[in-house]
Amino acid sequence: MAVEKAHILQRVMEMFIAEGIRSVRMDDIAQRLGVSKRTLYEMFGDREGLVYEAMLGYVRQAQEEHEALVAGAHDVLEELFLVLEHMVDHSTEARHVTENLRKFYPSVWDKMSVWNMAYHREKMRERLQKGIAEGLFRDDVNVELAISILYATSTALMGDSGIVIPDGMTEHDAFVQTLECFFRGISTPKGEALIERYRREYKFGK
Repeated sequence: MAVEKAHILQRVMEMFIAEGIRSVRMDDIAQRLGVSKRTLYEMFGDREGLVYEAMLGYVRQAQEEHEALVAGAHDVLEELFLVLEHMVDHSTEARHVTENLRKFYPSVWDKMSVWNMAYHREKMRERLQKGIAEGLFRDDVNVELAISILYATSTALMGDSGIVIPDGMTEHDAFVQTLECFFRGISTPKGEALIERYRREYKFGK
């Protein structure tokens, strides 16, 4: 049953992405996946439980993709470029899914936000501390404040925050420029040199 459940969650998430969370009914899922509605309710309790588990799988998959991306990175700045590039590439899809979730399943959104924020804050804490140890970030940086600023800015730019993006600038460009300014601000001369190098090597920042 574990394999079957994982398959159902993957297919359901594909339907959510393509059609929107609200538009996909339990009847649609049962029909397309060839299972009964009773089976779905036995596995997930109710529709909200199914949405939560599908979203949890979606977020965990993104986290696993990030970890795989950074496995061969030479330093923490390359790790950050790789992860942020992935986030930018998938920002339209992620925004579509999260806006649907926040609007139609606020309790699931709240649970996912707490869980996801804790994960990303811990990962950023590790990377900032690693960057300081590598001599890429200044050692007088307050790590906890930097995490809060970066997380708030990133989520604001990728969500419906009311931030006005100037005419002629895309959301992608605004996101890139803001994050580049942040990392330049906390970098040592050694770190700044690597930022210039990775801007040339990766499409992030171009």
